[in-house]
Amino acid sequence: MPFAYDWFAEEQKAHIVELLLHAVDDKIFFLLAGKGIDHEIKYERNGRFTLVKCQQNELLVPQHFSDVFREDFKAVMMNQKICLNLFHIYSEVSSAANNFLGIEDILKTRTAALPVTEILFSQITVSQGMSMIPYLNSFELCKLDFFFPLEPVSFEEFSNGFRNLKEGYRFLLSVAVKTIGKHDLMEINELSSISAIRQSLIIHSEFLRDQDECSSILSNKFDLEKDLRWYITFKTPILMKTPIKDETPIITGVNENAAQSVLENPLPMEIILKQLECFDIQRLRKVNRRIRECIDTVLPDPHIEKYDIKFNLSGDWNQINARVGVESGDFKKIIYSAKETGSKSCVNGQHFPAQNCEDLCINDFEATLRHQKSCIEELSIGYEYFKNNPHMFEKFVEVRYKELSKKIGEVLKRREQPLKTRTFSMRCGSQMEVMEILPTIDKDSLKIIELMWPFEHEPMISVNNESEFLAKETKGFITFLSQILGLIFEVDQLSQTDQWKNAEELISEYLIISTPIQKMNILHFANLNILVETFSSQDVDYLRTNLLKSTTLQKFKISFRGSTIDGSLNTLLGEPYRTVSDAKKVWFFRCRNTDYYIHIILDMRERIKPKMVIFTRVAKEDTPFFELPMNRLVIN
Repeated sequence: MPFAYDWFAEEQKAHIVELLLHAVDDKIFFLLAGKGIDHEIKYERNGRFTLVKCQQNELLVPQHFSDVFREDFKAVMMNQKICLNLFHIYSEVSSAANNFLGIEDILKTRTAALPVTEILFSQITVSQGMSMIPYLNSFELCKLDFFFPLEPVSFEEFSNGFRNLKEGYRFLLSVAVKTIGKHDLMEINELSSISAIRQSLIIHSEFLRDQDECSSILSNKFDLEKDLRWYITFKTPILMKTPIKDETPIITGVNENAAQSVLENPLPMEIILKQLECFDIQRLRKVNRRIRECIDTVLPDPHIEKYDIKFNLSGDWNQINARVGVESGDFKKIIYSAKETGSKSCVNGQHFPAQNCEDLCINDFEATLRHQKSCIEELSIGYEYFKNNPHMFEKFVEVRYKELSKKIGEVLKRREQPLKTRTFSMRCGSQMEVMEILPTIDKDSLKIIELMWPFEHEPMISVNNESEFLAKETKGFITFLSQILGLIFEVDQLSQTDQWKNAEELISEYLIISTPIQKMNILHFANLNILVETFSSQDVDYLRTNLLKSTTLQKFKISFRGSTIDGSLNTLLGEPYRTVSDAKKVWFFRCRNTDYYIHIILDMRERIKPKMVIFTRVAKEDTPFFELPMNRLVIN
C-alpha cells in the first residue's frame, strides 16, 4: 500500500520523468520531477516508526523507513509508463544494500522493462548496479554512469555483467573511480569487445598507479590522457544505437523558400513565438542566421516557470547545478563543473577551457531571463557547503558567496524591468548575500520569501532529549554543526526592503534569526514559519496585541532556541483557556467586530526542541465557543 505516492494527483503521476533516490543513515530522500511535479519525499526513522514528509504533508507509519519507501517506490514503478530522462541512485550508507536489493525485486515485477534514457549509480557497488540493468528497456537506455562505486572496484564485474545482457543494449558508459592499477587496465581492455558499449567509453580516475607501464598494457583501441583527472576513452566510436537508414524525402505542399520567408518576417514570427517556450525558441534560433536575427528583433518571452541554481564552490571540485523549467512542465538540467576556480570548465560534459564555471552559469542565467516578461513561479539560489571540509565554511560564506550574490544582483539590475517572481528562495549563510539580490526583484509580484539552511539537506529537528539537531553521518560534521548552530543570521536590513514589506509569507525554519521579533517588521505577513534565537513573554504579548488587528493573518509559527518566558505571561495574556501541562498552554482571543479568533498554542515541553508558539486565525465555528442553532442539533 503506497503512502506519500497517494498525495499526488493523477496528472502528476502520469508525467514523472526524473527520479532521484538518496539513502543516508536512518532516512531516504526520494525526488520525483516532471510536468507539474517537483517534490522530495523524506522517509525518516522516528523510533519504531517512520515519519514521511512531502511539502506540507506528514504521516507517521509504524514500519521500518526502508519498507515504507519501498511501498511508494513500487507504486511509482508499477504505474510508470513514459520514459524517464534520468534515474539516479545514490547511497551514503554501508547498509544500503538491502534497499537496492529491494529495488531490483520491484523492477522484476514490472510487466515491461523500465524505460529510462540515463541511469546514474553513485557510491554503490558494481554488482548492485549491474543487477538492475537487465530490467531496463534496452532500446531506451542510452547512457550508463557509475560514479565512484564502493571499493574494491572490479572491472571484471563490468565485463561479466555486460556479456550476460541480452542482445539489443547499446549505451554510452562512464565510470569514475579513485585509483586505477595495472590489473584494472587489463580488465578495461576486455571492455573493448563488449557490443553493448557504443560510441563512447569514458573511465576517469584521480590516481594512476605505475604510470610508466600503463601505456604498454592498455590496448591501442584506447586513448590515455591526463587532464584534471586521468581519462581512458575509445579512440573511435564503436557502434551506433541503430543502423542509419536512407532518408526518405518528405513531400509537402509547402515551398521551403516560402516557409523560410515567413520565419524571417518579424510580424508572423511574433505570432509564432508567443506560442513557443524557451527550449523551442533556442532550437529555432539554430536554423539559420536570418531567423536568429528575426527572433532577436521580436524579443520573445521564454515563459520560464522556475529557475533553480545551486552553487557548491567550497572544495577542490567546484560544481553548479542549474535547473530551468518552463510553463508546459518541460525542464532542463545543466551541470557546470571545474576542478578549482579559474581552471577550465565543463558544461554537461562539454569543455570550455577559457571560462570558469561561475561566469558560464551567470551568463546563461542572464541570457535565459533577459526577455522574461511574465511572472515566474520561483527563483531559487542555493549556496551549499562541501561537507568534507568544515573549516572552510566561514571563509566561503563570507567571501566567495557574497561576491557571487553581487554578480547575480548586477545581472538582475541590468534588466529593463525588475524580474517578476512569486517565490524567492535562497540557501544562504548571511544577510548580505540576500541583500545583493532581493531588492532587484519586482516587489508587487513577490509573495513568498524563503531563507534556507546552507547545506545539501536541512537538519532534522529532534523530538527527544538525545540531540537538538540530527546531523549527517560523520563525527566531524556533527562537531562542525554544533559550532555553527550559533550562526548569527540578522534580518534588520532585509526587513526594511520593499520586497519584504510587500510579501505575504516568510519561511526560515532552520536559520537562527537573531533580530528581535519586535524589530523584524513581520506583522503584515499572512503566514510565518521562522526560527529565532530567543523569545520572551513580552514578545508573545506584542504579537497577540497586534495580530488581533491584522486582516491578513493566517498562521504564525515561531520556533525559538532560548526563552525568557515566565509567569508574567499569564499576567499579560490572562489565564489560558486550557493548560495541557505547565509547559503547554492554549489561549483564544476574539478579533474585535468579527467572528474570528486568534488561537495561541505555547509549547515548551522538555522533549520539544526547539520550543514553539503558534498563532492561528480561526473562524468562530472552529472554536469551543460555537453553538449550533437548535434546528441543526442532532439528538441521539
